[in-house]
Amino acid sequence: MMRSKMRLPFVLSTLAALASMGVVGCADETAGGGETESIERTESGLTFNGLSLVNGWTNAPFSTRAAASALSSGIVYLRGAIATTGTNTVPFTLPVGRRPSAAVYVPVNLCGATKGRLFIPTTGVVQVVAEGGTFSNAQCFTSLEGVSFAVSAAGFTPITLAAGWTNAPFSTRNAAVINIGDVIHLQGAIATSGTNATAFTLPLGFAPSTNVYLPIDLCSGTKGRIFITLGGQASIGAETAFSNAQCFTSLEGLSYPLSPASGSGFTCLPLLNGWTGMPFSTRNPCVKNDSGVIRLLGSVSTTSGTGAFIQLPVGMRPSTDTYVEADLFGGAQGRVLIQSSGLVIPQSKGAFSQAQGFTSIEGVFFGL
Repeated sequence: MMRSKMRLPFVLSTLAALASMGVVGCADETAGGGETESIERTESGLTFNGLSLVNGWTNAPFSTRAAASALSSGIVYLRGAIATTGTNTVPFTLPVGRRPSAAVYVPVNLCGATKGRLFIPTTGVVQVVAEGGTFSNAQCFTSLEGVSFAVSAAGFTPITLAAGWTNAPFSTRNAAVINIGDVIHLQGAIATSGTNATAFTLPLGFAPSTNVYLPIDLCSGTKGRIFITLGGQASIGAETAFSNAQCFTSLEGLSYPLSPASGSGFTCLPLLNGWTGMPFSTRNPCVKNDSGVIRLLGSVSTTSGTGAFIQLPVGMRPSTDTYVEADLFGGAQGRVLIQSSGLVIPQSKGAFSQAQGFTSIEGVFFGL
């Protein structure tokens, strides 16, 4: 279903009217558990090492998998999920060699599809933060799936910011971009005292083949989105107040494939249950096994459909249920549940109509 672009402003409007909580809660996930993985294992070219949890944090709530990290081409990838009955916000420390060169803030998904962030300083001591200070959402469920960041700025191309935007608030890194195997990765953080939502235009060769919408982390762990046009122009929006973007906008963890064109290795998928592809001049859903990282792209919408909108092929399915942060209509907070059967199901923190209106899987990935 195509909707008028006038209904999707680049600066996101407040979604108070749609902010009813608890549509998808922890009770919707199947109970399970697990212990910390301590051995190294290699699957499809990517090596994951188990993370040793501390301070009462435990592994694999709701039939997910244990926390682990991998390093590939200078990018650190996390996977698994964790939970705690305690109040300590530090669940683990990343090993030497997998710590960022400056502080990074990356979005994560919490209980009931609510928004969280990981704060990772140069020491590698990871802290979980819940939007609005509601730490019970992190205690119940914190997914590490879809989290990545670059170890350093080596090989990255600096991004020239638009007038009024500045680099590296709160001891972070300058905005920069790199192409690794035709996947674009961004890093750094920016801020502004102005009101211009257009933060920058990507250097030539880094723009996506169509418009893309990705979830980002803003001030105090609030939800934002970045809208990148096929010309590379990037606009920042906030789910609630643009002042959150002005204060702090993190680009860490953002990635998207350049193109799903023939020869790129992407398989485009049939849509299910009344969902349609390419709303707002985006791409159809496609998937690729990128040396052990399963990368998705595209967007969907529906007038009345529910349930899964695609099913991933055999060989590109996670071993357990996997929850990854996703961007919904108007920049609303949500996620996708990727089941071990390969079914990909949108879930919204608020009204499900937000997922029906628009669900982007750009930047969604998981490690096998």
